[in-house]
Amino acid sequence: MMSKKLVYVFLLLSSVLVSCAEKDNADIGNEYYSSGEYAKAIEAYNEHLTMKPADETIIYNRGRAYEELGKYDEAVEDFEKVVKINPKNESALLSIGKNYFRLKEFENAAFHFEKAYKANTSSSQAALLLARALHKAGQVEKAMEYYNIAINNDSKNGEAFMYRGALKLFLNKSTGGCSDIQQARNMGIKEAEDLYKKYCK
Repeated sequence: MMSKKLVYVFLLLSSVLVSCAEKDNADIGNEYYSSGEYAKAIEAYNEHLTMKPADETIIYNRGRAYEELGKYDEAVEDFEKVVKINPKNESALLSIGKNYFRLKEFENAAFHFEKAYKANTSSSQAALLLARALHKAGQVEKAMEYYNIAINNDSKNGEAFMYRGALKLFLNKSTGGCSDIQQARNMGIKEAEDLYKKYCK
């Protein structure tokens, strides 16, 4: 018959092994994702979520894996689950917005990008994506406002300089536009190189 001390040690080890197994499923999923094995990542994430169904990080990661497989409906369903758990999850809001942007539904994209920006007003990426969606939707004044915010939030955001420059060119502000595009070129943005050659030489 096992002593009380041995029983305690056995139970302790069992609980540690169980918690490690749960952690391993999430970690294994992330490793599969990093190596491009997205279907296997989803399987591992599913295993983890049977134990922790409200783990917003892993639900989001699973959504990204679905996205990589081109399963956009499943991806958006996961991103929306994350937003239900945490309405201020910037990554999930941006991912939903990107899906609408991909579908050329620019007003819906802007709606979600704006939510992401409001969740984190210091985010240069959220401001940039919001500006791009507004730009595509024809709301050029608001787009310019958010390009400016994106640059103010991160002065090394080369894409923000490039797209703001493109908008300035569209508004016939060639000097300012080419200056922004040159700045983007200096930051190594390849598309800016092409724009500069086409419009600023």
